[in-house]
Amino acid sequence: MTGKKKVTLVIWFVALTFIYANDIMADEFKLIPSIAVREEFNDNLFFTENDEKDDYVTTVLAGLELIERTQRLDLYLSATVSPFYYADYDEFDDVDQNYLGRVGYQISPLLGIKANALYDVSNRRDRDIETAGLALSNDERKRQDYGLGFDYTLTEKASMALSLGYLKDTWDTEDLDQQDLEDYRAGLNYIYNLSQWWASTTGRLNFGFERYRFEWLNTETSDTYSYSGTIGAQHWFSETVNLIVDLGVQYTDSDFLISPLVEDNNKEFGGTGKAILEIRGELTRGSMSIGHAIRPGSGLGTTVERSDVVFNLRRRTVEIILSGKLMKMLILSGPISDGNFLKILLWKRVITLFISMIVSKMKIQDET
Repeated sequence: MTGKKKVTLVIWFVALTFIYANDIMADEFKLIPSIAVREEFNDNLFFTENDEKDDYVTTVLAGLELIERTQRLDLYLSATVSPFYYADYDEFDDVDQNYLGRVGYQISPLLGIKANALYDVSNRRDRDIETAGLALSNDERKRQDYGLGFDYTLTEKASMALSLGYLKDTWDTEDLDQQDLEDYRAGLNYIYNLSQWWASTTGRLNFGFERYRFEWLNTETSDTYSYSGTIGAQHWFSETVNLIVDLGVQYTDSDFLISPLVEDNNKEFGGTGKAILEIRGELTRGSMSIGHAIRPGSGLGTTVERSDVVFNLRRRTVEIILSGKLMKMLILSGPISDGNFLKILLWKRVITLFISMIVSKMKIQDET
């Protein structure tokens, strides 16, 4: 299918969605196009200890979101294309892509099912700074991430959830420092309402399993099994502010390929946990988290033991520019009926102030 035909089909789909929006509005339905420009300054562009280079980076984010909610169904789809441009080092200019789908369905008042799928193409060196504390290369990485979950209400105060997931990273290079990753994971969570002893508080019990497999040139270079268990609580100070604390232990068993004929093994046992203070206001959102865990280092061929403090704060102001019915449009051949209007989305100018700070300490597991 040519690019012109693809664009034409998208236009027809969007137009027809607006035409028949009145029939859909019995449920919550939103189709939200967006475009944004982000400007940032990096004083150590290549994350080096010496000879630091700085530059300005401009990112254009163009996206489309679809939201559909009924009494039982919760559907979310999004697509974002993000070209980015360096002021001085334009040889690193590239385009990131992100496609996400989430769906939840309430089978009965007690049982619900959820599923998600992600396809992400990234090229930036700092793509994993916040999640893993790692500065990678500018090589392209394709990521697939799939998840399936079930939640069940046991009593008025207790519920359980089971989650399964699979992640795969594929690098567009044969560099030994950019190894492909497969991550299999499973989690079991138990939540109990503690309000009879402490208002607006729930207890949490979490068990997790993960297996990380790294591969380079069709050869498995490491294989890690991880087991964890934590106990904690979540407390709501108000409708917009809450605190989550989970503490526990984690055990990992890793096999490393040192050379084609030599393998090594590394076992780690220690504490793991996190504390997250969240603000979820209409215009202000933020979090401050402290955490410690062993995680796979994307591309490194091994795991990383990481302790970090992460602070994020967003403040958004919105000014409405245009809304309402703008024009009649002929969608199908024949006369235009009074109901054939193209409904224009509510266009907004959004200004967002974003502040982020990360302090991280890491240890790569196969280092001595």
